[in-house]
Amino acid sequence: MMAMMVVASSTAFAGDSDALKAILKAKDFAEAEALVKSSLGQLANDQEKAKAYNKLVELAFEKYKKEDDTKTTNQVMQKNDPIDKEGMVLAGMNALNYAIECDKYDILPDAKGKVKPAFQKKNQDRLKSVRIGVLNGGIDYANDNKNEDALKCFEAYMNSAKAALFEGVEGVAVNDPNRGVAAFYGGRAAAQLKDFAKATDFFKVGVQDTAKQIHDLSFEFLLYSMRMSQNTKADSVKYLNDIKELYGQYPDNEQVYGALSDAVIQQGTSEEVIRLADEFAAKNPVSSLPHVYKGYLLMQQKKYDESIAEFDKVSEDNKAIFLQCVYNRAVCKWNKAAEFNEAKSDVRTGRMKPEDEATFKNMLLGAQQDFEKAKELDPDQMTVKWGYLLKNIYTQTGQQEKADAIL
Repeated sequence: MMAMMVVASSTAFAGDSDALKAILKAKDFAEAEALVKSSLGQLANDQEKAKAYNKLVELAFEKYKKEDDTKTTNQVMQKNDPIDKEGMVLAGMNALNYAIECDKYDILPDAKGKVKPAFQKKNQDRLKSVRIGVLNGGIDYANDNKNEDALKCFEAYMNSAKAALFEGVEGVAVNDPNRGVAAFYGGRAAAQLKDFAKATDFFKVGVQDTAKQIHDLSFEFLLYSMRMSQNTKADSVKYLNDIKELYGQYPDNEQVYGALSDAVIQQGTSEEVIRLADEFAAKNPVSSLPHVYKGYLLMQQKKYDESIAEFDKVSEDNKAIFLQCVYNRAVCKWNKAAEFNEAKSDVRTGRMKPEDEATFKNMLLGAQQDFEKAKELDPDQMTVKWGYLLKNIYTQTGQQEKADAIL
């Protein structure tokens, strides 16, 4: 019985394993990291794994603090001692990432079933400032177009806020004033690396920011990233569903409404686009966009009077949209005149009755007004090609001098 008690006692109170001792003796981060990776399976229990990972946190934090202290001293004492900025940022990311790994084991029950985190509070306290250093490093990388390095920084920053280590911690998981900025810059870096799925995840956080500039920019890039994620038919279906979900969250947002309408048009369901236009216009009576979409689709369906009525509702505030709508309205009027001409012309002679001829010319003059407005807005035909049809109208209505002036 005594012998069994001795064995049990020696097991319960055994010292650190040889693998952990080797890790704890390491003075260099790279050496310690290699030992942890190679001998993690040899560690005796979860508590030893927590100690091993915390050793990496200690070494990384030591490097970070050394460079950060030099930086502070330079600012206060107006000195110019060298700072390993890249090494400092890398050390900060390592400290954050390994602190999260440490915490996974630190919060597990010990052999007696008790949960007694040994490192959690210390790491929470000292790594809050490290997160800011990593964020600033990411912004510096982003400004230098070092997108891969920037993305690593922003991932470390954002992932740490979601980790159990910082759950409920003020300024990190709760009320983080920098969350939107980090999300926007992280999304932008991911987008520039063409990782649009990751960019989308970042921008979904950015749009939640209360700062208008961050919110608006994130919204614009979110829609772009979601759209650019379409590589297969399945991607397109997913995109449509994601945009529908986003529209449900932001039913009054013009950008989301426009993106949804475009996605539905791609699926070839024009009646759904018209329904959406009516729905959005009812809730947002000052918006021109639903009238643009509805007018265009009715124009495609050759419902010219209805299309013209929609284009009449488009405001001049957005010059590019207004130009396109003026041109489309002119084309509708031209097509109406062409249909009238065909319907009223004698099959044998090709001519119309005098009264019908007068009506036809008046219809052309209505189209002429809009084509001339398009000419005024886009004289060089950079956006809409008004020249051919306007020249034709001038010719048919006896305005030959004007017709000749159009090359």
